[in-house]
Amino acid sequence: MHTFEGGSVKGFEAEAGKVGNTPLIELRSLSGSPVRLFVKTEGANPTGSVKDRACVAMFRKMLQDPRWSPQKTILDSSSGNMGCSIAYFGSRLGVPVHIVSSSKLTREKRVFIEYFGARLETMGTFTIEGNEYCRKEYDADPERWYFLDQLHNTVNPDAHYTGTGPEILAQLPNVTAVVGSIGSGGTLLGTGRYLKEQRPQVKVIAVEAERGTRIPGTAALVDGDYRTPFIAAGFDENVFDLSVKVTHQQAVAMATELPRAGVFGGLQTAAVTAAACQAVETLGLRGDIVLLSGDSGWKNIETLSNLSS
Repeated sequence: MHTFEGGSVKGFEAEAGKVGNTPLIELRSLSGSPVRLFVKTEGANPTGSVKDRACVAMFRKMLQDPRWSPQKTILDSSSGNMGCSIAYFGSRLGVPVHIVSSSKLTREKRVFIEYFGARLETMGTFTIEGNEYCRKEYDADPERWYFLDQLHNTVNPDAHYTGTGPEILAQLPNVTAVVGSIGSGGTLLGTGRYLKEQRPQVKVIAVEAERGTRIPGTAALVDGDYRTPFIAAGFDENVFDLSVKVTHQQAVAMATELPRAGVFGGLQTAAVTAAACQAVETLGLRGDIVLLSGDSGWKNIETLSNLSS
């Protein structure tokens, strides 16, 4: 574990300014008239995942909150990517961070979180178990903790309503559909809300893990994973037009294809790509389709290496 001294709001904002405006890459090997598939490469963000967007937005709100002080420890639960974001940007601020992770945490993400000085606990199968633990810790000692609560903090989807959605429309004005995994639901809800307001005909496809499947960043709702308020809103408000379930085997098969198409993503990205191909085949999706790539392949390199061995 490293200790990063001299953090400041200025240092945080310098890194926060690097979040967003991620490239859109066409999967030419999987595209073909009348469909073009484009990957929104969120792995290009500072810590290698889409979670940097919501993390930066929550930090900015935190800094304006009268309950916040630099003496408090930032606290939250995560299956991995948000934990990396909080650890990194917390180090830029120079404040302590405590992450409670689920069993989905990969070795690479664990090393990253601890390298940037955060304390890490692992418990439970689902992120909600850590979230409930964090809530109890905060309630017992609110002067010690600042609980971000990504699963219920509305800044999470708002960051994508003001960021990811507008970026996609600017990069691909004729977008017809967006496909993304359901984690906390914040990314897909915020992005989908914006795009449907601007182009009501845009379809939003939510990707879930099939029964018995463990894919980091993809909720296993069929196995009892927590249905966050953002997931509920996505379905209840008809932002999510439908959901597609993906098996581990489907994700693994696609993971071996993506590098040949020029995309270095993990199993989450592979699952989203597999779901998109399935939706094109069975639902007749057409036009320019955006696939939200949750994180970079380096965060899953051990798993990916085992696939090719």
